[in-house]
Amino acid sequence: MFLFAIACSTAPQELGEAPVFTDTEAYVEREMLVSIRDNGDGIATMEVQEKYGAVVMENMEGLGVAHLLLPDMAEVRGVRTLMEADRNLEFAEPNYLTRASAAAPNDSYAGYQWNLDMVGAYDAWDISDGTGSIVAVLDTGVRAGGPDGITTLLSGWDAYYNDNDPSDNDGHGTFVAGTIAQTTNNGRGVAGMAPGAAILPVKVLSDQGFGDVRALANGIVYATDQGADVINMSLGSPSSSQTEYRAIQYAYDRDVVLVAASGNEFATSVSYPAAYPEVIAVGAVRAGGTRSPYSNTGTGLEIVAPGGDLNRDDNGDGYADGVLQETVQNGRFTYVFWEGTSMATPHVAAAAAMIKAAGVNDPEEVREVLALSARDGGSAGYDTSYGYGILDVEAALKLVVDNTTPPEIEPEPEEEETAPTVDTKAPSISNIDGIVDGRSFTLMWTTDELATSGIEFEDYGLYDTQVYTTTHSMRFNGNPGDTYVFKFVSVDEAGNVAETEFYQISL
Repeated sequence: MFLFAIACSTAPQELGEAPVFTDTEAYVEREMLVSIRDNGDGIATMEVQEKYGAVVMENMEGLGVAHLLLPDMAEVRGVRTLMEADRNLEFAEPNYLTRASAAAPNDSYAGYQWNLDMVGAYDAWDISDGTGSIVAVLDTGVRAGGPDGITTLLSGWDAYYNDNDPSDNDGHGTFVAGTIAQTTNNGRGVAGMAPGAAILPVKVLSDQGFGDVRALANGIVYATDQGADVINMSLGSPSSSQTEYRAIQYAYDRDVVLVAASGNEFATSVSYPAAYPEVIAVGAVRAGGTRSPYSNTGTGLEIVAPGGDLNRDDNGDGYADGVLQETVQNGRFTYVFWEGTSMATPHVAAAAAMIKAAGVNDPEEVREVLALSARDGGSAGYDTSYGYGILDVEAALKLVVDNTTPPEIEPEPEEEETAPTVDTKAPSISNIDGIVDGRSFTLMWTTDELATSGIEFEDYGLYDTQVYTTTHSMRFNGNPGDTYVFKFVSVDEAGNVAETEFYQISL
């Protein structure tokens, strides 16, 4: 038995603002977000500027936060340490970067939207299609036009470049917006989940898919002030931010439903802003209903929705099981399959818009409806891999209309066995092998009896399926330069568990 490691490196992506990467934190060089204890005379603000040689580039209205530019050669981490002890400052933090949560795209084309079937969208339209709701898409912007397009696209704002043109030159935001409210029943292209909803585009990410806390916080406040009912954030960062959290509270206090991606890092904790208690954290599932292996888990994960898995064809339609939508690639409109928690999040945002349009306004009531109507994906009740379960918008809207909890499903009666035989022998694992291809790696092994597939990562936990077979293969996307430590796990139909020693792969 053997596995091998391949080390590789890739050139860093140029973002134009020279982000600094330290440990897991990424922030904009020379920028700080601070809350100044100023009594209104401006003296404290002037003292802060003079002491640190900083310039106030922006006062973020409604948040009590100033956006500072530090002098040349100033080191953000060192300045932050000094600022944290400054009596004039309530808090000081870097302007953290955020990024889109989508995994690598697959530009195959097909007219199959298994994702809308999975969440019961078509039957839900008999109750609500989101008409009357506004969903703000905080992303790379939204591109207007296209052969299919979005029926109601509002003017919006660019909070990243600070102008009135929130056009999308990346494609991520257009894909997300289309999943929510693509023009539907027009005889072409694809459908949206809440086609009656209006989309408010707010560009908070650059044309390369990166952003920062300043842009995101300003975008949240803008969307709230423009009357958004729901804010979709298919983006994330490993770092929490008090500035970002103030913006979240600003929106939540004004009855906005906030929805964000849990992240695609194989991690056992969800990203920010999804991790804030006011935000609905969304994970991803495959077409077969099992958790997508990239989807982050952990306390705070609230619900899962279709995010896909481009390495599988669980529904047998001949196409990789990504989520299909119209978007912009290389300057032209096309239809593509993508995977990621970015793709899962707009399903929940659309469902929230449909619930709001049906008469439920309070964000906590919307969350309760989504939780009560979700279908269990893992163990019964809440768990940290599926949250409250898989999104079911039809059941959610019926719950709103009936104002009753959905009936519990009676368990099937167990058949009596006159002479039960007990299988206590665990399956045997053999023929272990591994293949590395760029940022992906495939693990393979066999068992001497039917068993489920499972890979348990030392840092990220168990990834498994419920398919019983003797030949097992699982593929994962990783980060170049990272090392993954794992063991193989197989469980037969009697529940007997076989585990191997730990192995590792370095990308």
